[in-house]
Amino acid sequence: MTVATPTKIQYEAVIGLETHCQLNTATKIFCNCSTEFGAVPNHNICPVCTAMPGVLPVLNEKVYEYAVKAGLALNCQIAAYSKFDRKQYFYPD
Repeated sequence: MTVATPTKIQYEAVIGLETHCQLNTATKIFCNCSTEFGAVPNHNICPVCTAMPGVLPVLNEKVYEYAVKAGLALNCQIAAYSKFDRKQYFYPD
């Protein structure tokens, strides 16, 4: 009779939390496009916004600063390391 032995776990379940908030910045979170409300549709876009091949997003420093300040004001713990996984949405604004 063969006895099954526990196998080593090879995968770890990681559950992400997607949150949305609006910070009062002049530009978007991952590019230099304006956040001006009321602009002509699809006017404040660039290759980064539209996820064109070969472009890489760069985190807006002001967004980072405001997010950390909001976290501290809400008595949250600020992680020393954060990871972004870019979703591929094909709509500009």
